Amino acid sequence: MNAVVIETPKDAARRVAASCIRDGFKPEALHEYRDAQGNPVFWRIRCKRPSDGDKWIRPMRWDGAVYVIGEPPAPDAGKPLYRLPELLATNPDAVVWIVEGEACADALAKLDLTATTSGSADSADAADWTPLQGRRMRIWPDHDKAGAGYADKVESRLRALGCAVERVDVDTLDLPAKGDCVDWLKSHPDADAVDVLSLPLAEEMPAESPAGRSAPEPLRRPTPPPEPYPLESLGEVLRPAAEAIKRVIQAPDAIIGGSLLAAASLAVQGQADVQIDGRIHPLSLWLLSVAQSGERKSAVDAEAMRAARVFEAELTQGYELESTLHEQDMAQWQARVDAAKSDAKKKKGEGLKAALHAIGPPPPAPLLPRVTVADFTAEGIFKLMQVSRPALGAFTDEAALVFGGHGMSKETVMRTAGTLCKLWDRGELDRVRAGDGAMKLQGRRFALHLLAQPVIAERALSDDVLAGQGFLARCLLAWPEGTAGWRTLSDENMRDDVAMQRMVDVLLSRFRQELPLAEGKRQELEPRALRLSTEARAVWADVYSATEQGMRQGGRFAQVQAWASKTPEQAARIAGVLTLIDDPAAQVISADAMDRAAELALWHLNEAVRLAGTAELSPDVRDAEALLGWCHESGREVIYSRLVMNKGPNRTREREAFQRAVRELEHAGWALPVNGGMTLDGGHRRHVWRIVPYSEGQ
Repeated sequence: MNAVVIETPKDAARRVAASCIRDGFKPEALHEYRDAQGNPVFWRIRCKRPSDGDKWIRPMRWDGAVYVIGEPPAPDAGKPLYRLPELLATNPDAVVWIVEGEACADALAKLDLTATTSGSADSADAADWTPLQGRRMRIWPDHDKAGAGYADKVESRLRALGCAVERVDVDTLDLPAKGDCVDWLKSHPDADAVDVLSLPLAEEMPAESPAGRSAPEPLRRPTPPPEPYPLESLGEVLRPAAEAIKRVIQAPDAIIGGSLLAAASLAVQGQADVQIDGRIHPLSLWLLSVAQSGERKSAVDAEAMRAARVFEAELTQGYELESTLHEQDMAQWQARVDAAKSDAKKKKGEGLKAALHAIGPPPPAPLLPRVTVADFTAEGIFKLMQVSRPALGAFTDEAALVFGGHGMSKETVMRTAGTLCKLWDRGELDRVRAGDGAMKLQGRRFALHLLAQPVIAERALSDDVLAGQGFLARCLLAWPEGTAGWRTLSDENMRDDVAMQRMVDVLLSRFRQELPLAEGKRQELEPRALRLSTEARAVWADVYSATEQGMRQGGRFAQVQAWASKTPEQAARIAGVLTLIDDPAAQVISADAMDRAAELALWHLNEAVRLAGTAELSPDVRDAEALLGWCHESGREVIYSRLVMNKGPNRTREREAFQRAVRELEHAGWALPVNGGMTLDGGHRRHVWRIVPYSEGQ
């Protein structure tokens, strides 16, 4: 980006989409979202690849200096609806059409119909629907489950605003799966507004909650949906493998992309660093990826780590032979030492020092054949790196082993986080212990990928020590929406896939490369420095400027400064990893590699923005969530204070904590006070609450 040149939105869209255009995508549309006064708020770029139909859709905004990928901070009321000024200018008695996607809204507008949308199928929660209050509405859903879900959410919000809502019966329109109004209009080229208004409507099925009460409200503000993960930015080796995993395993894109990127970092982190303006940065990447159980995290991790497991098996086989030889060398060394001592004894110790000096130190033991660990403590990492290869990783598909283990306990989390941060920053470890004195390990590298379930991730993201020490800010975050329920059976064998085998071969060859060691050392790395080309340096500078400006008060990244401040370095590290995957002998990072790395780094930064609310929940809300979860899991339909304080979650066993938690549940409609109390467990309880079942709150 060039902050001096003033671009049109169209030119800017082509620039920020340059990497995907080079990958065969064609620009289809640039949709402009405006506020009520007609001022542009943001744009949505839409590209499509003719060869396979893949789509590339990204938001774009003006940050005060340049156009950048991403949406501006949403107002408290929500994001503006598409075509909002046109909507406000119409006759208030006219029917307003709600569709899924900007292209559908534009298609109906060409027929002089009033149409709007909040965007994609998962955008309803983030939009401001209040401009439609009291109006006549007609929803035209896409012909799939996601479309029906979007229609349900929109209808719920519109009815709460007093709107009269109807829905087109898409099952009668002979549409293909996932078909929408654009598809219907293509098959009916002569249709006009009258034809559209005459489409059959679904019978209204009003939902009633038990006893006429309204459904409970969420305890937390809904998290906005994530942007699509840029798999195309992974490059010519990782991207085809990612597409194969996506096709066969059908896990979320961000889980796939993050797993491959982490595995690539593990493979090349020992070979080179990246140098920017004289500063040296390791190529170690840390990722924290979150998904529910059943989202196939383990299956993806197994495929991504195939090369690492093969290499570790090779190291183990070599270690067994080296251990046998070492035992023989040790026996020979010990025999020489014993002989020297025996000779010196005859001479009353004379000449022993010189003899031992001539024999030398004992032969070093072979390095442990470890590539990764699944659990760790600060002490454990230090000890392992004393006796192992200098480039390791912590990789696990059960992050509970880490966040729930001894290394992250209340007593040790500060030390563990501090130790890890030094490894990420400089590849160094130090330790001071009584008896052992001070020890320092240099030239080490440590990659990390933790795959976590939401309950574990929420606990980690809200940990003040992990946040304050900078551990979390060094992690590339991803919490994608799940694919469970939408997967189809596949009989493909991943072991037969050409793209996957190529990736495994490439990563394995990178693992097998001889590590660049400091002179006279066998465990201290001395990697070469990758420099940025002039063009790559300009791309990196754009990332730096965009993130720096975003950290200003009121800026998009103001609430996630810890992540934003590290994003330029993350982009440089990712670019170095992608460069070495493509060319193990590379000396320079190209503009293309930096451009793709920037898109990946900024995607993860936007995830941090999206997930910031997870870490900012008040203790009262977290206590309320814990109490509600305990009630639902244990089948408790009524509760009282003594019951909860004796048997409930640990965090609500103090009276004040319980009272604050139940007050939050009352306000949200999950806990209903029982007037006059009840007789329960052999006694009359004055303060009793009925808990709304989980099924009734959905």
